[in-house]
Amino acid sequence: MTQNVAFGLGNLALVDKADADLGGYINQVFGKIKGRTKDFVPAVKLLMYNRLGKCMAIDRLDTCPAELFGMLGFKDTPCTRTLNRAVERVGMYNVFVIEQHQRVLKRHGLISDTQIIDFSSSYFEGEAEALGARGYSRDGKPGKKQIVWGISTGINDIPTALTIQKGNVQDKKHFKSMLKTAGAVLDKNSLLIFDCGGNTQDNKRRVREKGFHFLTLRAKKVGPYKKLIAIFNAMGDRYRFEMNGRDYQCVKLSENDEFQYIYFSEKLETEQLEIKKSKFLRELENNEPLLKRTLKGKPLAEYPSRDGNIIAKGILQKTIDELPNPHVNGLEGYFILQSSVDGDPEEILRLYKNRDKAEKLIRNMKEGTELRPIRHWSDDAIRGYVVLVFLTNFLINLTLLRAKSPIIRNVKLLKKFLSNLTVAFVYPQKGFRFHIIANISDEIRSILGDYIDKYRDKSLELRW
Repeated sequence: MTQNVAFGLGNLALVDKADADLGGYINQVFGKIKGRTKDFVPAVKLLMYNRLGKCMAIDRLDTCPAELFGMLGFKDTPCTRTLNRAVERVGMYNVFVIEQHQRVLKRHGLISDTQIIDFSSSYFEGEAEALGARGYSRDGKPGKKQIVWGISTGINDIPTALTIQKGNVQDKKHFKSMLKTAGAVLDKNSLLIFDCGGNTQDNKRRVREKGFHFLTLRAKKVGPYKKLIAIFNAMGDRYRFEMNGRDYQCVKLSENDEFQYIYFSEKLETEQLEIKKSKFLRELENNEPLLKRTLKGKPLAEYPSRDGNIIAKGILQKTIDELPNPHVNGLEGYFILQSSVDGDPEEILRLYKNRDKAEKLIRNMKEGTELRPIRHWSDDAIRGYVVLVFLTNFLINLTLLRAKSPIIRNVKLLKKFLSNLTVAFVYPQKGFRFHIIANISDEIRSILGDYIDKYRDKSLELRW
């Protein structure tokens, strides 16, 4: 007799619902690249299902129940080799997949005219000979190879574009490929919001040449900042407003066909000074061993030379005045936004604060759908893996956007509730198979709505 089995249904329901909302999204995006590959589209659904669940290694997915494979549309139980080939195939056609994704968004009016661009990196476990390179690690793993990737997401939380580069590519260079990818489907006069990493004169010029506008943060370089702060202090007429519990003052200047928005907040100044004070105190505490050696007259360092070692000894200087904090530079409380838009300073700042939408998407990709660490090593597999994680997060955001009043928005927490929603297949000793859905919570109802009823066993009402 076949054994009874139960498995998570929530992540499958979310993938199916988002897919159906766009008239068969997965087939529209991936169907044209399947070729003669057997069960390619079901394999993509399985890989997305996995990212919303336990995020198991691909070589363990063939242990999933046969009932799940049937619900995903497989004709036979897939093997590890088939699933790995599916990942590589997605990577091989990654540019085409993103283009198809954008076309679907365009048809359904989901592309916002305000896009937030950001960049991040993910590291490898093992040697990645393809795209892996050492560069600035945002994950705190400088000793490991990594890739860098960029995302563009609309102010409506719908991810629009993805780019993948080698791990040593800087943001200002990466921005060019992102502008090309995201700009392919944006309307004229769309606004691109990005931080100072992509803020160069060339990048801003390219944005304007494509007919778009930009809003970015000016890099905090002391010299240029102090010149503009001097102008700010000389201006008596300042725009004042309150936002998120902070009072702001702003002076708007026109400079070289763009506008400089100089902001100052006393609360922000206090917070930044406290942070720098704490940092300086920690550094002083860390120098205690050095101070003890100095007081004892022990050598602090030895430098070899032709005539022998040169021994450097420390001398303790005692002063009456307080030690100056070298981290305080007079820019505390100030920041400057640059934009091609002549707008209201409060609205400009409000728009720039929407950058947290891109940061949340990156965090959800890394932590929620567990992008890192990457264990694929071939060029195509790496790209395919990142594309699948990116599009899985698109399905999540689309579902949350179309839900009436979703209680949960954090992906890590959402996955817990999705895993609680289960389906149990029962094989009676004398009778036909039936299945039962369990653990339908209010949180799941707020996201999936009545779509869950699609999975109910309609034959149960005829049996009892």
